[in-house]
Amino acid sequence: MSWAEGSAFAPMPAYNISKAVLNALTVQYALSYTDEGFTFMAIHPGWLRTDMGGQDADLSVEEGATAVWEMVSSCTQTQNGQFMNIHIPGSESYTWDIIPW
Repeated sequence: MSWAEGSAFAPMPAYNISKAVLNALTVQYALSYTDEGFTFMAIHPGWLRTDMGGQDADLSVEEGATAVWEMVSSCTQTQNGQFMNIHIPGSESYTWDIIPW
């Protein structure tokens, strides 16, 4: 999952729609499988230096992947159904908080 300020991807409606569907699916699975003990969350991996993110992005792919792995490996049931921001120590942008839907 990802999160972009304002209308950063306005010219790409299919991208926006796919993210909305993934958000809804995350919440639906979280509700459907709570009793089985599964945790479903959407994770914002950060603004990554990729073909889409460009060279001015904040993080390398490796930094983003490491932060996502740390979040996945330490998540708890309290994150179930949430849209979570990664944590990068010392960053004001990536603070391991819940991003409002």
